[in-house]
Amino acid sequence: MNELAHASTEIETAPSTAWAGASLNFCIVIPVFNHGLTLGRVVCEAKAHFPVIVVNDGCTDNSDSVLAAETALTVVRLPRNQGKGAALRAGFAKAKELGFTHVITMDADGQHATGELPWFATASRRRPDALIVGVRDLVKENAPRGRRVTNDLSTFWFQMQTGVPLTDTQCGFRCYPLRALHPLHVTSQRYAYELEVMVRAAWSGVPLVAQPVSADYAAATSRLSHFDPWRDLARIALLHARLTLQAFCVPARLRKLSANEEVHRLPFGQKLKTILRLLFSGATATPEKLVGP
Repeated sequence: MNELAHASTEIETAPSTAWAGASLNFCIVIPVFNHGLTLGRVVCEAKAHFPVIVVNDGCTDNSDSVLAAETALTVVRLPRNQGKGAALRAGFAKAKELGFTHVITMDADGQHATGELPWFATASRRRPDALIVGVRDLVKENAPRGRRVTNDLSTFWFQMQTGVPLTDTQCGFRCYPLRALHPLHVTSQRYAYELEVMVRAAWSGVPLVAQPVSADYAAATSRLSHFDPWRDLARIALLHARLTLQAFCVPARLRKLSANEEVHRLPFGQKLKTILRLLFSGATATPEKLVGP
């Protein structure tokens, strides 16, 4: 961990003045589904840094009893398992309800180092309008080969869609500014949700900041995953196909409006008129580069 660069890497310049003088209020959201073996330690260590919201995504193991033993903790319970996307949505909604401005998300399996939580807050204070994305060195951390391959493919298509050169698009260790997250039009569920959030955030002009983080793959519990190699990979592949098609066929201005739900909130007639006007107001082109040199 000491060898990591603590400073984040800015991927976009020109900080927004929208947060000038604003007070930043951080919390941690931990989605959990049957991680009772590691949940207690992760929550206990995380609480030492910021308030914690745990989303119990229909757990069927001992997670409930683990959470019952913790104090100073907010728990959101989903009636049945709905996947990571639904758990994150529920956590973001609760954080907004409680008055937090920024949410740091981390996994419950012990893979993420709680000691690195302050790094995200530091990066957010520098760029409160930015989405801070945890970036792992999967080769150095000896991640399973399958994860390295899927991450490489995902980062390739992500850069094709957005122009943003992230080296890790699948890390769940992130910091979201709720003000920027709220208007995004994201329809994906489960593991594809986090990917679509990043793409639509980039299209809508939200800066992306890469934050180097470590990942513990040594412990057997850190390799426990509910990622379905067939179903979830199929969802992500279809999402990449849809987003890539939009990136190369839809004008940037229309992508931005669509990402921010501005078009989706219009009455049908006005929506169609707006889409046609933007489609034929200029030639479609490959997505513009959203990043600095």
